[in-house]
Amino acid sequence: MADTIDLTQVKLDFCTQLRTKRSYISDDPPATYLTEDVSDTGYWCVRTMGVIGPDDGYVCASNCGANRSCYKSSLAKSV
Repeated sequence: MADTIDLTQVKLDFCTQLRTKRSYISDDPPATYLTEDVSDTGYWCVRTMGVIGPDDGYVCASNCGANRSCYKSSLAKSV
Protein backbone atom coordinates (compact mmCIF):
# COMPACT_ATOMS: atom_id res chain seq x y z
CA MET A 1 0.00 0.00 0.00
CA ALA A 2 1.36 3.41 -0.94
CA ASP A 3 2.07 6.00 1.72
CA THR A 4 -0.27 8.96 1.66
CA ILE A 5 0.71 12.53 2.39
CA ASP A 6 -1.41 14.74 4.63
CA LEU A 7 -1.34 18.00 2.67
CA THR A 8 -2.58 19.96 5.68
CA GLN A 9 0.80 19.27 7.29
CA VAL A 10 2.94 20.00 4.23
CA LYS A 11 4.57 23.37 3.56
CA LEU A 12 4.10 23.83 -0.18
CA ASP A 13 5.73 27.27 -0.32
CA PHE A 14 9.35 26.72 -1.30
CA CYS A 15 12.03 28.58 -3.21
CA THR A 16 11.67 28.05 -6.95
CA GLN A 17 15.47 28.14 -7.26
CA LEU A 18 15.95 25.08 -4.98
CA ARG A 19 16.66 21.72 -6.64
CA THR A 20 17.47 18.11 -5.82
CA LYS A 21 17.76 15.07 -8.07
CA ARG A 22 14.08 14.44 -7.33
CA SER A 23 13.23 17.74 -9.03
CA TYR A 24 13.40 15.90 -12.34
CA ILE A 25 11.09 13.02 -11.39
CA SER A 26 7.30 13.27 -11.58
CA ASP A 27 5.83 14.03 -8.16
CA ASP A 28 2.18 14.02 -7.15
CA PRO A 29 1.38 16.37 -5.46
CA PRO A 30 4.10 18.67 -6.79
CA ALA A 31 7.34 19.32 -4.91
CA THR A 32 6.41 17.54 -1.67
CA TYR A 33 9.99 16.20 -1.63
CA LEU A 34 11.16 19.73 -0.75
CA THR A 35 9.42 19.37 2.61
CA GLU A 36 11.68 16.41 3.47
CA ASP A 37 14.87 17.98 4.79
CA VAL A 38 16.89 14.77 4.92
CA SER A 39 20.59 14.97 5.74
CA ASP A 40 21.65 12.79 2.80
CA THR A 41 19.77 14.83 0.18
CA GLY A 42 21.94 16.94 -2.08
CA TYR A 43 20.45 20.39 -2.74
CA TRP A 44 21.62 23.09 -5.13
CA CYS A 45 20.51 26.52 -6.26
CA VAL A 46 19.77 26.94 -9.97
CA ARG A 47 20.95 30.56 -9.86
CA THR A 48 24.45 29.61 -8.68
CA MET A 49 24.43 25.92 -9.70
CA GLY A 50 26.01 25.14 -6.35
CA VAL A 51 25.39 24.52 -2.67
CA ILE A 52 25.86 28.20 -1.83
CA GLY A 53 23.10 30.61 -2.85
CA PRO A 54 23.51 34.09 -4.37
CA ASP A 55 23.40 35.56 -0.86
CA ASP A 56 26.36 33.35 0.24
CA GLY A 57 24.11 31.16 2.40
CA TYR A 58 24.04 27.36 2.44
CA VAL A 59 21.31 25.79 0.24
CA CYS A 60 18.86 23.28 1.76
CA ALA A 61 15.09 22.94 2.17
CA SER A 62 15.01 24.27 5.74
CA ASN A 63 17.38 27.17 5.01
CA CYS A 64 15.93 28.51 1.74
CA GLY A 65 13.03 30.60 2.96
CA ALA A 66 11.49 34.06 2.90
CA ASN A 67 14.20 35.32 5.27
CA ARG A 68 16.75 35.20 2.42
CA SER A 69 17.22 38.03 -0.07
CA CYS A 70 17.42 35.63 -3.04
CA TYR A 71 14.20 33.75 -2.17
CA LYS A 72 11.59 33.32 -4.93
CA SER A 73 8.30 31.95 -3.59
CA SER A 74 6.64 29.08 -5.42
CA LEU A 75 3.29 30.61 -4.46
CA ALA A 76 4.00 34.06 -5.91
CA LYS A 77 1.73 35.17 -8.71
CA SER A 78 3.42 35.82 -12.03
CA VAL A 79 2.68 39.18 -13.65
